[in-house]
Amino acid sequence: MKRISTAIMFIMALVASAYAQDATPQQSGQEQLQLHSFKEAKSEGGLANVGVMFKKDEWPTDANGEDCAWVRVTFENMPMDDAEKVTFNFGQNVSVDKETGGEAAKVNEVWLFVSPVEDATMEAMLDKYGTSNRLYNLKLESKHAYDVVLKNNRTMSITVTTKPEGVMVTLVKSGETKPTPATFTGVPLGKQAIRLSHNGQITDETIEVADGNVAFDYDLRERKMVKFMSDPSGADLYVNGELVGRTPMSMEMPYDSYNIEARISATESDSRSITVNDMSPTEMMLEPIKKKTFNVFAIYNGSNVVADLYVNGKLEGKSQKSYQQTLPIGKTYNMMMSCYGGSKSRKIKVKDDMELDQEFKISGRKSFTWPWEREYEAAPMGFSIGYVTKQWVTTGEGEQLKENIVWGGAYSKRLHGMQFGLHFQPCFSWGLGLYTGLFYEFYISSNEEYRDMGQYDNFVEHDMYLPVHAYYRLPFAEKIALSVHGGVGFDCGLLAKFTSTDYPDTEPNTDYYGLDYWPKRFNVSGEIGVSLRLGTVQLNFQYSKGLNDHESYSSLGNYKTVQNKMSASISWVFQ
Repeated sequence: MKRISTAIMFIMALVASAYAQDATPQQSGQEQLQLHSFKEAKSEGGLANVGVMFKKDEWPTDANGEDCAWVRVTFENMPMDDAEKVTFNFGQNVSVDKETGGEAAKVNEVWLFVSPVEDATMEAMLDKYGTSNRLYNLKLESKHAYDVVLKNNRTMSITVTTKPEGVMVTLVKSGETKPTPATFTGVPLGKQAIRLSHNGQITDETIEVADGNVAFDYDLRERKMVKFMSDPSGADLYVNGELVGRTPMSMEMPYDSYNIEARISATESDSRSITVNDMSPTEMMLEPIKKKTFNVFAIYNGSNVVADLYVNGKLEGKSQKSYQQTLPIGKTYNMMMSCYGGSKSRKIKVKDDMELDQEFKISGRKSFTWPWEREYEAAPMGFSIGYVTKQWVTTGEGEQLKENIVWGGAYSKRLHGMQFGLHFQPCFSWGLGLYTGLFYEFYISSNEEYRDMGQYDNFVEHDMYLPVHAYYRLPFAEKIALSVHGGVGFDCGLLAKFTSTDYPDTEPNTDYYGLDYWPKRFNVSGEIGVSLRLGTVQLNFQYSKGLNDHESYSSLGNYKTVQNKMSASISWVFQ
């Protein structure tokens, strides 16, 4: 009986020892985290493994100064991001120092340095997975190394997609194979090996399954290097609406269909649809500024002749029978062709539907050139600013009175002001044209005698002026010309008012137009003017003689009152 009892106790000890080393509690299989395979790490010859990476004087110690036991934890089905967050418990009053970086990270392990314990327990915890099973009767000795495995029993569904579809994908561990797009269920967390097979090519990949990381996509399409250029270069390059760079630019592109756009501005872009495959070109030219190619040539005495071409005043080429031009659509160019002392100028607006052959008929050489036949760069519009003065002249009953009519008498002979506006001077044929425009005039005057008498002593007037003249231009050089013009002019008074300096709160007096001793609101004049253009600057001088009677003094007798005006201004002229 004694021998039987001893045998039974020995067997029970072996069972208890095995249970402590690799067993789980009764609820084993219910926990998501599972600790197993706890054993001491032995070196060759059965000697204790104290860690080749640690020197004796660097071995970790606990709070009591004792050398720790070294527990190395490896993981199954668990990403290292989760593994590093696991906490470990070896029982009460057992200190644990955890190392996740450095040498431990290189071998994908977590190292625990635990106070030496004769009879320890061990369990692992992670908030989102819960608590593991518990290992019992663990003997942890100083400077001894132990290995344990923490397994995560949780599984997930993953998806694998590819371009193109239909690629065969295999989970290496289970051997399960499906064509993409493929969904696999029951896949353990952590690193998994997969194999992709397409057109006889095998691609091995390693994925890491984790929360939020269950979809895996691979692009297995063939690729081709394509160079994109534009005219002009430096355009923004968009592929399927996404900005990828500027032209010129080379890109490795998977075989597929794309929308390519080269953009210089919102209105200047070129968009193309392309399909990249083994037959497609390796270069593409885009034209964000649409252009038209056409020919220009000269005709002299009915025959095509060699001639020189000027575009916008610059020599484009010499002594050729024809010139091919490729220019942006929508723009206008001043072109001139010359030969045998003669020339022909034309304005050509580039259009998509324009004639491909543009002919310049050059007249025979002449000993005399009319002024309007000289090469001249027209500038039919100008912005003017200048000085203007007007005077009212009253005649009748053998008398004549010149005055500014505002104050009367001999106080001041003229009313002075400023003139601003736009003038237009287009020229048609033989140097003849039209001169017109629209101008704003502002007049101001004051009277000290009226101020001393406490009366209204300030006057301002706002006018609009419109000339309608015949025009003749005499050019001397490309941007130098003398011009004369004459016709009628129309004035309209907008507002005239008197105010007091000493009594600023006094209501202004606007009784002026059409009353006795004052002029009428509207005035018509016969006018003549002369202008001198020097480059972009033009000097203007003009005199106006009133035609309508303002009847300012008609109540006093047979008197006629007319308005005369003179002006001098400077203009900036432009095309």
